[in-house]
Amino acid sequence: MKRSITKVLFFTLFSSCFLLISCEKKDGNIEPNDSGNLVNISTEIYQKEVIDSVNRFAFDLFKPILANANGNENIMISPFSISSALSMTLNGAANKTFDAIRKTLGLEEKTIDQINSTYLKLMKEMVPVDKRVVMEIANSVWVEKKLIVKQPFITDLKTWYIAEARDIDVTDPKAVDFVNGWIAEKTHDKITDMLDELDPGLAMLLINAVYFNGKWRHQFNKADTKDKSFYVSPSIQKTIPMMYLKENYKVIKRNNLTVIEIPYGQGNYTMVVVLPDENITTTEAINVLTPSLWNEWMGLLSDNTHTVELSMPRFKYMYKKNLNEDLINLGMGIAFADQADFSKISNQGLKISRVLHQTFIDNNEEGTEAAAATVVEIVYTTAGPSEALKVNLDHPFLYFIRESTTGTIIFMGKVSDPTLN
Repeated sequence: MKRSITKVLFFTLFSSCFLLISCEKKDGNIEPNDSGNLVNISTEIYQKEVIDSVNRFAFDLFKPILANANGNENIMISPFSISSALSMTLNGAANKTFDAIRKTLGLEEKTIDQINSTYLKLMKEMVPVDKRVVMEIANSVWVEKKLIVKQPFITDLKTWYIAEARDIDVTDPKAVDFVNGWIAEKTHDKITDMLDELDPGLAMLLINAVYFNGKWRHQFNKADTKDKSFYVSPSIQKTIPMMYLKENYKVIKRNNLTVIEIPYGQGNYTMVVVLPDENITTTEAINVLTPSLWNEWMGLLSDNTHTVELSMPRFKYMYKKNLNEDLINLGMGIAFADQADFSKISNQGLKISRVLHQTFIDNNEEGTEAAAATVVEIVYTTAGPSEALKVNLDHPFLYFIRESTTGTIIFMGKVSDPTLN
């Protein structure tokens, strides 16, 4: 019996950088007849180390998500979207909270400027790399009206993450619609209604959105797509449309796994598929996969091109998850606690209330369309926002009337009994 892979399609592992590419192309048209050649984008040593760390974070996050999945649930995450949102959040953290978030991302040896500049480089230089691929990324920061935010934090997000700064009023019944509308626009309506509500104690939202639309370098012929069996388990099979193509692909077999790289456009973006042998589960497959092994595979693939008869299912689905527990288990617990220190955002007490992540993918004969969004919701700690001071003039008081620019006191007096005329 032949086991295929919808459950674990490492879509987010585009090339060796996952989905680490973006901003927004001015020309969104995909040119199907221009395959071109792969373009090398150089990185500084520290930038490559940041990317490698994000990859490690991706594996650390994906493994428990996969292990705890329900039955035959389809799963997909965008490590780049998640790490982008958390890196923006990192800019507002201080002391132990800063250390915890940075360590969770695997970036404890990197300065905030090195982290920020890496994301900025990726956003700026990866966008125009392939005319047959549309890759877009958008960041935003939403400030609730009661929050007294520090301007340097907003400036950093605008500078390094090209983030839009917006105001939001949590008491406005349409506030959720405004946020969901922004996410829907940036993901080409692939992710809608991401937020069902806003925490009444909302102080800030940090949002990342990613959109991808890539045409296969070698497209499948729809006439060759046939209904075939797909085994959701060794004893359960379903009949599905299976695409077929005979072409040259990079393939290796290692550790009871078949690894094939399927290029989009000119090859800067690829889908790397990891297919376990029939007696190996996808959980077992991901558990043996480490960042160093992944890098080894990427090196081996470059020298292993074969003629392949590829059968691949169409698939289209959405996935949504609250990442709180996963991030807490990776060491970010303090950021969710009342002891969190986001003093670079505001002097008011703040903490993360939830990190929501949602993805979409449509894989067919022409190529792959995918989107992701991550929302970091920041609220006031249990101490609450700085409450409006209550001043109750219920006993005798003094008053002074002055001209403020000169300091000249015009009147001064005392009220002992307001009822007396």
